[in-house]
Amino acid sequence: MDENDAIQILKKNDRLMKILDSAEKLQLTNWYLVAGCVFQTLWNDQEELPLMSGLHDIDLVYHDPTLALASSLIQDKKIENVLSQEFNLTFDVHNEAYMHVWKGRKIAPYQSTENAIERFIATVHAIGITKSAKQITLFAPFGLDDIEHRLIRPIYHPDNSKELYETKVKKWQSRFNHLTIEQWQDQRNFIDKANKS
Repeated sequence: MDENDAIQILKKNDRLMKILDSAEKLQLTNWYLVAGCVFQTLWNDQEELPLMSGLHDIDLVYHDPTLALASSLIQDKKIENVLSQEFNLTFDVHNEAYMHVWKGRKIAPYQSTENAIERFIATVHAIGITKSAKQITLFAPFGLDDIEHRLIRPIYHPDNSKELYETKVKKWQSRFNHLTIEQWQDQRNFIDKANKS
């Protein structure tokens, strides 16, 4: 599966495309629909299921450091309420400029939404779509092979942990079929392998 293949599948999800249109009208800075609503659409297509099957919540993220934290929180809740009423789905809206604050740990601020997606917990999770001037753009920093083959691999980053990864894996195993799980390995080993590649 290449990027164009994925976009063509996503375009078949009429409801997701309507959500994408509504998100575009919000004129948020550096925004994406991310994670489950994207990769689960691709998995549903693989299994010949309705493309919205099992999709109950939508993650909308953006990056706007010009907004104060308090203003971001107010805006996010307002957008969540508006979109939830429009589509009868749960929406999670976050300004990634402040995710380092919400995570409650000392981590470096994200420089962009793409930078945040690169630090998600697993490679299948690290995917987003956005739209501008009728053009859909897909961002998948770890490629699409893991999504196509349902291979769950951790993203090793100081923001992430074995506990967070295993919690997410258990959730996915309870919901999805035919997953291959790569166990969390010692982070030092991963860094060594990365340096050799």
